[in-house]
Amino acid sequence: MVGENPEHGGHDRLERVGDPDTVRDGVEQMLADTKAMIADREQNGYETLLLSAGDTTPKNPTSGKTDEWGLTYIISGDKEESLLEFDSRADFDETIVYQKIQSNNVFIVIERIDTDQQLSLFISGTYRMQFASEMVRTSMERGEMHSHIKKLDGTSLVSYRYDEPEKFFPDPDRYYQFETNGQ
Repeated sequence: MVGENPEHGGHDRLERVGDPDTVRDGVEQMLADTKAMIADREQNGYETLLLSAGDTTPKNPTSGKTDEWGLTYIISGDKEESLLEFDSRADFDETIVYQKIQSNNVFIVIERIDTDQQLSLFISGTYRMQFASEMVRTSMERGEMHSHIKKLDGTSLVSYRYDEPEKFFPDPDRYYQFETNGQ
């Protein structure tokens, strides 16, 4: 989440990541909560995998070189093999979205569950609301949402489609407010 990104108009670091203390505290709380949820699943016999994104980017269909849109999560290379093996065994039949919004930072955890195989994949990340309004609008208009897990070099590992965007954006107007501000 650090540095400039031309897809976001070269915004400066503070605007891109928000207040560093707020983000750090939010990420620490998100990870603590996620670890508690993982412990609960494991206590109930589930095998789990946690992917904590080093960067989470909201993308709309007109950004970038492809029409891919949704939340893009960049993960470290040491999780690649585990993710691909885990995903090959899973037939996810349930998705739960946990999130907290604080100072326009969205701390999000997506839990993908295969109830038959008792597999639970947790994907965590953080992004700024002001960069997501077009993605949210697209998601609500199309009635779907997407997430993409990639390596640092941009190589795609897995992508998921969700039929209920309101799980991700229960109050889309909170995001749309940034459209009128020219953000």
